[in-house]
Amino acid sequence: MTSPIFKSLGLAVGLMACVPTALAQTSQDNDAIQRRLDALQQQVQQLQQQLAEQRESQQTKATKTRDMAEENRSMLDEVGTPQFSGTVELGYTFNDWDETSQDTAGDLDFGKFILGMDGGEGSLSYSFQYRLYDGYRFLHHAWAGYQFGDNDNVKLGLVQTPFGNMDYGYLGWYGSLPYLAGFNDNQNAGIKWDHTQGAWESSLAFFKSDQLGDGNEHYGANAIGDSAQGNTEENQLAGRLAYTFNQGSDYTTQVNLSAKGGQLYNNNTNKSGDSWAVAMGLDGSYGNWMTQLQATTYEFNAKNPSEAASGISDNVVQIGAFGFNYLIPAEGEMYSASLAYSMDVDWGPIENAYFFNDFSYIDPSDDFSAINGGYGDMDDPMLNDIGVKLTAGRYYAWFDVITNKNGLNYFGSPVDDGWHTSIQSHFGLTY
Repeated sequence: MTSPIFKSLGLAVGLMACVPTALAQTSQDNDAIQRRLDALQQQVQQLQQQLAEQRESQQTKATKTRDMAEENRSMLDEVGTPQFSGTVELGYTFNDWDETSQDTAGDLDFGKFILGMDGGEGSLSYSFQYRLYDGYRFLHHAWAGYQFGDNDNVKLGLVQTPFGNMDYGYLGWYGSLPYLAGFNDNQNAGIKWDHTQGAWESSLAFFKSDQLGDGNEHYGANAIGDSAQGNTEENQLAGRLAYTFNQGSDYTTQVNLSAKGGQLYNNNTNKSGDSWAVAMGLDGSYGNWMTQLQATTYEFNAKNPSEAASGISDNVVQIGAFGFNYLIPAEGEMYSASLAYSMDVDWGPIENAYFFNDFSYIDPSDDFSAINGGYGDMDDPMLNDIGVKLTAGRYYAWFDVITNKNGLNYFGSPVDDGWHTSIQSHFGLTY
């Protein structure tokens, strides 16, 4: 029987013999695990590097996108969003010379629809306006402009003639005789240069044509080539010089001197005459008060067909606007005076009340009549418009009492050496 000591000793020796093998196997497993850990750590590092690269790429793309957006926003700001504008207007008219108007207490009709667009891109600018009336429509103006420097601007297209008091030459709704004769607020086709220098303003323009076409469907009054007399204003020069006292204050007075002239071509005789005009104006703004004064002298030297052929006297010139032809003296002087007062009010929705009066007068050099082909010697034409404009936000209403004597037969008013009155109201919405 083996002693327990020897059994224990043998067991111990056996275990010791197995230990190196076990230790060797454990070391091999540890090496394998370490290699796997190293491989996993390398993969993690690679993934971290890829993630960092991806984040950097995304940040770069985001920066580029942001830079592009800012650049595009800057370009859009530079281009400018076109500004659209419009007006819809209804008009009420009562004419004391019209029997139907008397029987029906006047008439309410569609007045006009105006669509405008303005904008620019850097030093470039543009403006466009189209008008629709009851029975006719036309382009009011359309031009492209270029601003070079701080004080100079050039416009090309259908632009306003630099002549007399700007922009309208009157302060009310209906207008004045110089406007109806084409000496204020007149649009012509050509190129115009405007220059400002402190209180000084100067303009110089060349107009290839008076309007786009020889008809009478346009805004400003001009000689009508498509008529019995057949004159059309071509290759005209116009210039204006103005100085504003107390510029930048609430009490300013502008004095201006202007002249225009050029070829007066006759479509019926194919001969060229000439025309010229000179005007002196004053445009004052004194707090709530405004005033305009203007004196104009002019002459049309036309190469007309014979009076027997045309039925029109050589003492007159056939002009037209708004789809209507009428006669003005071929030579004479015109005077206009306007006064207006504007005040803010709190009359319910009404925010402003604007009171005005426009008076104008024509002194012909020769015998003149606005009817019968210009033959005869009528009293000098006179026109007065007194009224008020009420404004409530985008809504407005004009109320006018228009009286005239021999007022160019404009819109059908009689020419009989008597005074006639038209009461008009115009209700509109601007946007």
